[in-house]
Amino acid sequence: MLVPSHQSSYEVAPVLSKSLKALLGRMPVPLALIVAMVLNCLVALSVPVLSTLIGHVVQIQVGMPYQALSARLPALNLGLSELAPLAHITCLLLISLVIFVLVEALLYVVYLLVQQVAVEFEIGMIQQLREQSQRLARVRTLSAQQTSLQDSLEYHLPWIRNVLSMYWRCVPRHPVQCAACLLCASLIHFRFTLLTIVASVLALLLYQWLDRTRRVHLPIARENATRHRSSLITLSLRGPLLAAVHHPRDVERKFAERLESYRRDAIRSLTSSAWKVPALVLCLATLAGVLIFMMSVQLLQGNLPLPSAISFVICLIAAAFSVRRMHQVRRDIRHVASAAEELNRFLTQVVPQSDDSLLESIDKVRQNTVLEHVTVQDSRSRKLLEDVSVAFNSGQLIGIAADQWLEGRALAELLIGLGRPTSGRMLVDGKLAADLKMDSLTSCAHWVASDGSILTGSIAENLSTANLRFIDPAIELAQLNDLIVRLSEGMNTLVTHDDDRFLADEAFRIGIARALIRQASIVVVEEPEPVHDPSVEQKTLQAVKNLVRPEYLTVVLPKRIGTLRQCDQVVFVHGHRVQDVGSHAELLQRNDVYRHLTYLRFNPYQSGN
Repeated sequence: MLVPSHQSSYEVAPVLSKSLKALLGRMPVPLALIVAMVLNCLVALSVPVLSTLIGHVVQIQVGMPYQALSARLPALNLGLSELAPLAHITCLLLISLVIFVLVEALLYVVYLLVQQVAVEFEIGMIQQLREQSQRLARVRTLSAQQTSLQDSLEYHLPWIRNVLSMYWRCVPRHPVQCAACLLCASLIHFRFTLLTIVASVLALLLYQWLDRTRRVHLPIARENATRHRSSLITLSLRGPLLAAVHHPRDVERKFAERLESYRRDAIRSLTSSAWKVPALVLCLATLAGVLIFMMSVQLLQGNLPLPSAISFVICLIAAAFSVRRMHQVRRDIRHVASAAEELNRFLTQVVPQSDDSLLESIDKVRQNTVLEHVTVQDSRSRKLLEDVSVAFNSGQLIGIAADQWLEGRALAELLIGLGRPTSGRMLVDGKLAADLKMDSLTSCAHWVASDGSILTGSIAENLSTANLRFIDPAIELAQLNDLIVRLSEGMNTLVTHDDDRFLADEAFRIGIARALIRQASIVVVEEPEPVHDPSVEQKTLQAVKNLVRPEYLTVVLPKRIGTLRQCDQVVFVHGHRVQDVGSHAELLQRNDVYRHLTYLRFNPYQSGN
């Protein structure tokens, strides 16, 4: 259940960064989060109540009369004063146990609610990222945003979800718990509480000053240690050569000097944090010692009863724990700010809008597609393609060979209408692509993914139900007869995207059969990885070649050397530019870079090939 979105409901404490606030402002505030906040406050208020009950238990144990722990605290009148001491203690402990059990149950509910809200936030962000990606794909290629989108989905978003989950579990619980415990402690003994707060703040400031000093000098020591270590490696590798040129004593003296410098700076950088734990322990021990001494004086003078002292100490410990948790949350939020900024940057990219009513539709590409001085940039304004001029003619098998896979994909995606050039122009059958509805260009194109894009359903459903008369010829041309015969129910066999009954390349060839049935005028084939089975690769290559028609524009992103050899034309993309165009044999003969990259990628003696 959702309530109207308002950012303040997320910001219980002024800890969230602006980037996180911007992300949260995109989502409605769930009712579950509000319930979790209320329950968190109840849990926080239970801590001083429990400390007071424990103080009353000790009060009865030491034989003191049942009364308030201090003059400032109200008397806890539970109607139990007439009971015997043991019965009174038993009742107080049972009440404490019931409160404790309820608190743990509330914490469990809070944890479930917070995790649910965190997952819903992640799902909402995934939907928004996907929608933004679809919008951007109309003006840019899908490959132009792949890096940013993949980083956002795989890295940034899970990190943000975990940090927000921790934040919602700690806030407002720990701020309220800290304030309530300090209030209870000040009501018991105001001067002790004030003294403890002042001393803690001074100790914290001293610790931060020491840590800041360390951070100023640490980078210098690390840089010097790294430089000296590199020099030692160089001297070690070139030792015999240096000994042949210089006197051995000079070489040894120089090596000893570098070794001593490395020893000094390496020890300094590695031991820069050695003081932190002893200093922290010393500060805490000093504070605890001063507090114990002053409490002992008050106890001996009768100014601070033992039960009040115990409740006071419990409140201070709980407040210190809350401060520590809030510091951890603040540190995590500071670290995740960069990830939130990346998500905001992606989601806030402006997508230019065009009036489709003024654009022309197209139902088929009959001749060619020509790119003239085309440049394509990714979501961070980095160039994927630069000044690309090339023609793609129908009736040929055209391969796009790129040293960077995203560059080849970006070029292929332009052909099927996924995005427009950042600069330059694209002509489709002599018409400017900017004057065409990109949806109409996409509708007459088909992408054959390397995994066949198999959906859960029968093979017939995965192929097509609209053009039944083309199914049998497509099965034969896609080299799928063996698969249909092998499966018990033939075309009606239920399959999934990761079905282990598919042998090598069979799922991919189902995608080829779907393209043959679809009879799209632009077909882009994303070839799967090599399988090192010549017979299988030959059948797959034949299926790809069967896609070529005089009226089709057939483009392949090859990953196999046999496919490159069979291409009528290979467009070689290197360094964001089209370096050369020709057959595989022609490029091998005249282009050294193409020959080198082909050798590295397809050499059977290279590891991983």
